[in-house]
Amino acid sequence: MAGCSKSMALLSLLGLLALLLWGTSAALSNQDCCLSYTKARLPRKALKGYTEQLPSDVCDIPAIIFHTASGRNACVNPKEGWVKKHLLFLSAHLSRSAPFLSVVQT
Repeated sequence: MAGCSKSMALLSLLGLLALLLWGTSAALSNQDCCLSYTKARLPRKALKGYTEQLPSDVCDIPAIIFHTASGRNACVNPKEGWVKKHLLFLSAHLSRSAPFLSVVQT
């Protein structure tokens, strides 16, 4: 019975995360760009990497594109405190676990 409730809680959490990411502003590839920011705060555990978007003629806002373990991308404001903390965590984590992995600027 306890195992079933843990499974349901995990399933509910994953469902909530999927709903939050469904409504985010997404960048689908390096050719697409963020035109707005998501309002959702993404859990650090769901992130596997990020890309930095610099402002240009087409992509007129600076953004961090967080890449999730589920394969989704979310555009967030790089000036937000929680984003800065997640970037510090990811930078340290990625440099320790995968030194060959680099951050791409678009």
